[in-house]
Amino acid sequence: MQTVIGGNWKMKLGIDESILSAKGLISSIKDSNMSNIEIFIAPSFVSLRDVATILKGTPIKLAAQNMSEYESGGYTGEISPIWLKSLGCEYVILGHSERRRIFSESSELVNKKLHNALKYGLKPVLCIGETAKERESGLKEKINTDQLVHSLKGVSESQLKEIVIAYEPVWAINSRGLNPTGEIIPATPAQAEEMHRFIRNWLVSSYGELGNEIPLQYGGSVKPSNAKELLSISSINGALVGTASLNSDDFLQILHSA
Repeated sequence: MQTVIGGNWKMKLGIDESILSAKGLISSIKDSNMSNIEIFIAPSFVSLRDVATILKGTPIKLAAQNMSEYESGGYTGEISPIWLKSLGCEYVILGHSERRRIFSESSELVNKKLHNALKYGLKPVLCIGETAKERESGLKEKINTDQLVHSLKGVSESQLKEIVIAYEPVWAINSRGLNPTGEIIPATPAQAEEMHRFIRNWLVSSYGELGNEIPLQYGGSVKPSNAKELLSISSINGALVGTASLNSDDFLQILHSA
């Protein structure tokens, strides 16, 4: 199974900054052997075309941060998967905790988007994860199971092969929209391993041996200082990186850890 490392740039880099960051990343990996890693970056929608041009001919794939459940029509402000595909996107992040928790996207909505992404040949990165309150209440397994069940509803075995699942504990994500106060602490290796094993077991129980072939990323304040320890865990097959992916040197260190 190939390791999948993604950089989610969120709403942190404008067009010019995205161009510089993409060029910096390409320059930093040009002399590195990354053949065992699938790499993608997800700039803002307005930067996709410019970044796509820069990534052409490189091993780095282009991803979108979200998309619509609709193909086209009178849906002001929405982004069609058809457009994303035409721009050269190969991945799309769906169900990110910021979308679920800040913008109230349900798993049922995520499921519609996921099927639309698959229809147009985009690889969904399906994000799931629990809040601190849910974990403290003993609901972490229930929350993640519910998100898996409803987000993957109607997904066939052949479609599952095109999906990456990212476990991102909401309490560990470096986002003041999600965690407005206090220190943001990544999951410990033991906490991350526990939930990744739980997700893997759910996939196998639901899809048979195919469930062992789906990459599971960890997302939640991944940085150079903890990447090696997290990525050395056998049940973790990659990382969805936020803040640390904005700096090409930091992101390169994470890629080397993989």
